[in-house]
Amino acid sequence: MRIPGMGDEALVSRLRRAMDVMAARGELIASNVGNLDTPGYRAKDLDFDAALQRAVGERERKVPLRTTRPGHISGTGASASVEPREVRGLPVRNDGNNVNLEREMLALAETRRRYQVATRLARMRVQQLLAVINGGGPAR
Repeated sequence: MRIPGMGDEALVSRLRRAMDVMAARGELIASNVGNLDTPGYRAKDLDFDAALQRAVGERERKVPLRTTRPGHISGTGASASVEPREVRGLPVRNDGNNVNLEREMLALAETRRRYQVATRLARMRVQQLLAVINGGGPAR
């Protein structure tokens, strides 16, 4: 049975892909903080806004891509479009490291806030679906 407006749940799918991008950024931030004292380490990040735009703009692939060589990418989810890059323009210490703890904590706070908004929206959508399933009554 198809319910009008329910379609393929594009909103939930887009939120999931956006949350994948946010999780990838969180991993990069954690790596940067973990390498705070590693000589020569350069901070990495992703073009967060562009990666989010790509993630929510992509359509969900119904059929997985076939890989015929070991170097092929899988093409699954937003992580395939997330490319870490070295952060330029940061001051470099004498040991060659450019990780700035304040910058990383601010980036983490921003990413966390966006992740919380996405999870809240997804939770609200699931509650709406449960209300429809339960005939308009409260979700159990």
